[in-house]
Amino acid sequence: MKLLISPAARAIGIEAAMALIRGANISNKSNPLEKRKKEAIPALQAIDLETNPVLAAYRELHRQAGLNEVVPPAQHLIALAKANGRLPNINTVVDCYNLVSAQTGLAIGAHDTAFIKGNVAFKITDGSERYTPLGASEPLPVTSGEYACLDDEKILCRMDIKQCQETRITKDTAHFIIYVQGNRQTDFDYVLQGLNQVCQLLHEICGGTSETILPSDSD
Repeated sequence: MKLLISPAARAIGIEAAMALIRGANISNKSNPLEKRKKEAIPALQAIDLETNPVLAAYRELHRQAGLNEVVPPAQHLIALAKANGRLPNINTVVDCYNLVSAQTGLAIGAHDTAFIKGNVAFKITDGSERYTPLGASEPLPVTSGEYACLDDEKILCRMDIKQCQETRITKDTAHFIIYVQGNRQTDFDYVLQGLNQVCQLLHEICGGTSETILPSDSD
């Protein structure tokens, strides 16, 4: 499996790195991870959402796509930490990458490889792509001019906003990819550091092995 980034996606500042995770033990909750999440709250509450350059660059990507009202995922997580003093609990994989996303500001996603067809690519949409959002039962229309993470047959994640239903992570997931996607304010070293950070946390909490996949240019 390759990670591809189109020239048009690179032109708006999209950079990414990915890892293939095998043999992880996924559960609903981990007490050691809950402790790590709790310990991270004070630092998250100190982040200035308006002036943070990484979050501002995601908001600019949304603005360029006509989505001014959309909040970057990391910003949403930090806002929850500020308001409620906690981060959400989904499962141990999602909770691991949500924690690292909040700490770094980076957009992070994970997808079950059993339901991925071909390679993973970041491209600009033309409106013909198939996309079934997480929680939906039918595909929804796609707007042209947005960036997306796709496999060979469908959108895996619309921009950094919402992942698809088909490749969601569950306790039955055997292998999955996890990717970190940056913007104009995050050089590749920062993106790769974020990937290494989330992989290390996944190993500590869920076990398994990881194989890093670096990006290539697509047509």
